[in-house]
Amino acid sequence: MNSVTPLPPVRIESRFDQTRHIGRKPITLSGIGDALRRRLPILVGAVLLALVGAAVVSSLVTPLYSSSTRLRIVPRSMSPLDFDTRGDTPLDQSIIETEVAAIGSRDIARVVVRELGLQHDPEFLSAAWQKRGRDNGPAQEAARVEHATSALLDRVQVSRQGKSYVVELSVASQNPVKAAKIANALANAYINRSVETIVETASQQSASLGKRLAELGNEVRDAEAKVAQYRAQTGIVEGGSGTVSDQQVAPLAAQLATAEADAARKRSDLAVAERQSSGGGSDAVGAVLGSQVITDLRRQRSEAQKDWAVANSRYGAKHPLVIGANDRILALDQQVRQEQARIIENLRGEARAADAGVASLRAQLAELRGEISQNNRASVQAASLERDATAKRAAYERLSQANQQNNQAKRSDDSQAQARIIERATVSGSPSFPNKKAMLAAGLLVGLLVGFGGVLVAEGTQSRVRTPEDVELLLGLPFLASVPDLGRRRWGFAGRRVSPTVSLIEKPASAYAESFRTIRRALQAKEGVRPRVIAITSTLPAEGKTTSALSLARVMAMSGDRVLLIDCDVRRASLQSLIERPVVNGLVELLQGNCTLEEALLPDTVERLNLLPVAHASFTPVDLFHGPEMDALLAAVRRDYDYVLLDTPPLLGVADARALVSLADTALLLVKWNATSVAAIDACLAAVEQDGTNVGGVVLSMVDHRAEAMGALYYSHRYGHYYQS
Repeated sequence: MNSVTPLPPVRIESRFDQTRHIGRKPITLSGIGDALRRRLPILVGAVLLALVGAAVVSSLVTPLYSSSTRLRIVPRSMSPLDFDTRGDTPLDQSIIETEVAAIGSRDIARVVVRELGLQHDPEFLSAAWQKRGRDNGPAQEAARVEHATSALLDRVQVSRQGKSYVVELSVASQNPVKAAKIANALANAYINRSVETIVETASQQSASLGKRLAELGNEVRDAEAKVAQYRAQTGIVEGGSGTVSDQQVAPLAAQLATAEADAARKRSDLAVAERQSSGGGSDAVGAVLGSQVITDLRRQRSEAQKDWAVANSRYGAKHPLVIGANDRILALDQQVRQEQARIIENLRGEARAADAGVASLRAQLAELRGEISQNNRASVQAASLERDATAKRAAYERLSQANQQNNQAKRSDDSQAQARIIERATVSGSPSFPNKKAMLAAGLLVGLLVGFGGVLVAEGTQSRVRTPEDVELLLGLPFLASVPDLGRRRWGFAGRRVSPTVSLIEKPASAYAESFRTIRRALQAKEGVRPRVIAITSTLPAEGKTTSALSLARVMAMSGDRVLLIDCDVRRASLQSLIERPVVNGLVELLQGNCTLEEALLPDTVERLNLLPVAHASFTPVDLFHGPEMDALLAAVRRDYDYVLLDTPPLLGVADARALVSLADTALLLVKWNATSVAAIDACLAAVEQDGTNVGGVVLSMVDHRAEAMGALYYSHRYGHYYQS
């Protein structure tokens, strides 16, 4: 039937065969931004509803006024028996937390309820209790007090300010004056209760302290008596700087050292004298010993030696004078030896006496040291007894001091509370609840969360085509191009509003025109013979099919191709409304033989483009496209034009569309971005697949210029300067 071999048919998988690929698409920030822009009404609606709800709730809720009293915890021990607690020692954090819990206790709140009569205040009673009226029965009154106490505790908040000793007590009430009054009453009740607790504790401890003081007094006396008795038995007597024995040791040790030095010196002299005496020679002995007697004898011997020498030289050895001088020398030598022996014996006696003195001193010192050792052993036991007595004496003194504090604490006038008020509650001028700003902020947050959740649900359950990946994965068809939706930007020169088909003529470098050049290039890049007859079709009406067909035809003609655009949608005649020119004869008249091809053709404003429109919309039951007339028409125009574009009706619901698509070499399926469901496209493609029609690809029409299919914000911004806006 056709003179050109069609492209091989594309295998079309059903939507259900492709859903397994959906998980492969990554989640990107641009995709999230796309989803938020598409579902902006959901997000805005959720936020508005949440804000309106928050405003309504805040206006209907009964306002509450808060008043706060600030107290400082006093750093002191609760009991006089806490001896280790000092006034300047920081309190344990657990003590502060305990006091915070005590301030908000039920006992304190109950005291305030009875003091202020809150058990009869409607604000602190439920509706059931208010209906009962004032019942003076004891049981009913007690139950009423407990009910009001629970209600009051719900309005009380006690918090510690950081890690300081300051505690803030806040009370909320419908009446600001009442809130301040209750807060101050709670603080006073806590201080009074802490004083009562101290007094009660002191009273309970007073009796036991007196008894324990008497016992400790007896124990102190017994311990001191044991110390005195032991010292007397052991004879331990202490001087100013130790015992008597200790004081005697030092002088005796000094005497011993002196005696030992003197004895050593005398032994040394004796040894020297004995060595000189044993060596012989009276001269040597006299020189060492230094004796005056020996010195005189040595002088006399020297004189006798001179006399002997003179006489011997003058008279000879036999002369009486020589003999007498020699005898005198011998006598003097004998006297020196006798004197030497006497001196050595004296030295020996002195050495023996010195050694005896040293031995005596050593014996005395050893005896003193033995006494000191014995005294030390006794002193250890005495020190132990003394320590026991000292400890009992200290315990007695501490307990006596505690007893004095107890006696003071028993008098409530002298008792100091565990806390004191540093700032009393004042009447608040504005309600603390509801906080309208906070509620509106919370409403905004809830609205955003609900809105985001709605967007996620809508996106997760959507079945519409938005991206090239959706085309290829869900439909199993090649993606050709995305045609942007000009929307409000469809303005021509001089500020007049024009259609997209006119806009691409006036602005051929725009992104809109570029998308159709991309489609043209995709058709030329197909393998095999280039298709001559191309059907432009869609699944449903209002997907921009006729506008896209005329735009593609004009772009092809502007690129130098000879193009014929045939309007095959006889029921709507949409092409006539776009060209805005009167049409006398059209496609229907040509196929019915009422005019010739030349009479039905209209030249377009773009050169090399002819139009074959439908003159009048008609709903004829005659099958115009299955007869030989349509085949002859296509055969004739194939020879004269490079491209013949068939603007067909929607495939679903119009039988003519399937017939026309089967006559074309290839078909371009237009899918309206984010509008046409995958189920509708699946049904359309299933019917086309039965006819063996070649679907060359899918074009997304009327795409938001910020959408991912158009490159999203990042790429559209980067490529924006390439286009003519």
